[in-house]
Amino acid sequence: MDKLAFGLTYALPALGAALGVGFIGAGALNALGRNPEKLSDIRTLMITAIVFSDSLAIIGIVVAIIAKFL
Repeated sequence: MDKLAFGLTYALPALGAALGVGFIGAGALNALGRNPEKLSDIRTLMITAIVFSDSLAIIGIVVAIIAKFL
C-alpha cells in the first residue's frame, strides 16, 4: 500500500505538469502563428511558464519522499 501511495503522490502532480506543458506549448505555437515577429518574447514567456509548471512535479516528488519517510 505504501508503494501505491508513493506512486500516486508523484504521478498525479507529474501528470498535471505534463498536461500543463502541453497546453503551454500549444498556446505558444498558436501565438507564434498569429504573430511571428514576436518569437523571442513568446519563447521567453513559454520557457518561464514551463519552469513554473515543472516546479509542480518537483514539489510532488519532494512531498512523496517526505510522506514515505514519515
